[in-house]
Amino acid sequence: MVKRKKLILIGYWDGEATSPGWPSVHDFVDPNWDVDERLLVAEYLQTGLIARAYAGYSRCRFCGCNNGALELSDGYFVWPDGLSHYVAMHNVRLPERFVIHVIEMTDHLEAIERDDAWWRQTSLAQRSTRPV
Repeated sequence: MVKRKKLILIGYWDGEATSPGWPSVHDFVDPNWDVDERLLVAEYLQTGLIARAYAGYSRCRFCGCNNGALELSDGYFVWPDGLSHYVAMHNVRLPERFVIHVIEMTDHLEAIERDDAWWRQTSLAQRSTRPV
């Protein structure tokens, strides 16, 4: 596993309960963003691993819906789990750096060769002999 010293934070927005300096989500709205690319990014955001869980829920800055209490990551970036909602439902276009990252990661996973040898040789007996 690649160990990174820092995860790049994305998708945290200015709001009533935030400290100063966060970007406004309204500045990122792009209704002309290519639909296929937008949906690819939204789906990618839903596939992150849980990095943290929080006690309270975030509210969408547009519609006020409950927008999650988790922080997700792909090992490079870290984002609130409600970020996919902003992208899919409110046409929030994330910076090009992140969009390129999503496309490259998706292309890589689709093109990489699958090695099934290890799994095929693992018998039921081998799987059940692990220490308790």
